[in-house]
Amino acid sequence: MAASPEPTTDLYAAPVVGEYSFLCGGAGGDNPNESCLGLAPVEGGGFSLVGNKPEDAGHNVRGSFKEFQGLYRQLAAIPGIGG
Repeated sequence: MAASPEPTTDLYAAPVVGEYSFLCGGAGGDNPNESCLGLAPVEGGGFSLVGNKPEDAGHNVRGSFKEFQGLYRQLAAIPGIGG
């Protein structure tokens, strides 16, 4: 994964740029789209993470590229999730 510059603005004040890419599944049940997380770039750098459930509306978590890269590394190190 190529390095990305640190955000140049307040991530929560900056608008989302483009569409969210949704990753779905993992919760089991009959509907594979029941549990989805969306990721989109934020103007000035960084990303916004949202859920697709009605109770998630209006809420998001934002972080820099380095923060999401650290999250990825932590998840990859969990037995049964990562390599």
